[in-house]
Amino acid sequence: MRKLIIATLAALMPVCVHAADKHDRIATLIAGTDGLTRQTAFKVKSVDEEYQVLAALGLKAEQQDLIMGDDGHPYDMLTAVDPRTGAKREVWFDIKSFFGKELGF
Repeated sequence: MRKLIIATLAALMPVCVHAADKHDRIATLIAGTDGLTRQTAFKVKSVDEEYQVLAALGLKAEQQDLIMGDDGHPYDMLTAVDPRTGAKREVWFDIKSFFGKELGF
C-alpha cells in the first residue's frame, strides 16, 4: 500500500509543478507590463495564456480581434469586461511566438 501511495504522489508531482510554473509565468507576465497598447502587449505563448492573463486580472473576454501591425507583427486585442463593475478595456497580446506555427509559417 505504501508503494502505491508513493508511486501515485510521484506521478502527480510533475502536474503540480507544471501548474505552479504556469501560475508563476502568468504572474510574471502581469508584473512586467500592462497590456494596454501594442507597445505594452503581454508576450504570450498560446491563446490559453491570453485567457489565463484575463482571468488573473479578473476580466472576462467579450471579443477577440487579430491585428496585424504595419510590419506584419501579429497581435490579439481582446475587449474584456470586469464583471464586478461592468468596466470594459482593451487588452493587447503579442502572439508572434506562436501565430501561424500550426500552419508551418
